[in-house]
Amino acid sequence: MTADAEREQWGRKDVQVGLLFVAIVITSVAVLIVSLFFPATGESGWLTFATVQPHREFIWWFLTLAGVNIVVTVVPVSLASVLLTRARGWRWATAGAAIAIVGAAFYAVGVGGWAMVYFFATNSSALDPATASGFIESVNDDLRLFGAAGGGALAVALGALMVAIGLWRSGNVPKWLPVLMVIGTGITLIVPIEGVVGAMVEAPSAISSVLIGWYAWQRRRW
Repeated sequence: MTADAEREQWGRKDVQVGLLFVAIVITSVAVLIVSLFFPATGESGWLTFATVQPHREFIWWFLTLAGVNIVVTVVPVSLASVLLTRARGWRWATAGAAIAIVGAAFYAVGVGGWAMVYFFATNSSALDPATASGFIESVNDDLRLFGAAGGGALAVALGALMVAIGLWRSGNVPKWLPVLMVIGTGITLIVPIEGVVGAMVEAPSAISSVLIGWYAWQRRRW
């Protein structure tokens, strides 16, 4: 290989891994913002006519972009993790990355569905407030509304666990990093992700994601 070709190869790798790292940082910050500004829910724990109607434009944009963000969060972290598991642990990381990416797609579709249902139910001239409120309550009682997002979230969590095992086995990151990743993934499944508490709950996952991107950057020239 000529010196020019070698420089070109390293330059390409720098750009590719660098873009992954930048994407991870931006989307990790966005995850915290999503949690901080997540719309208030009603007493039932779900969005209701009363909580959606005054802010329906914001909630439509918010939920739509939140669905997109989960995809552009999971994909670069998964790719960076695969780059960090070139010898030991690559099977776990590769399988986990695939499962997480598919799960993120289901999650995005589900959250986008919420955005559409809540927006049109509260913005339709065909429905008076009482009817719209009853419609939203009936939709909230149907688990199919939350099936795609809930199943996607579980798939992302499973994929993250498998990626963490791969990173642990690889020996290319500190052992505490995959542990932090597992802890962050676990608490997001059991603790509400709204407001300041929600941002704190999401912080371990965001931090571990950024660190994965950082270690991938540091080891880009292996």
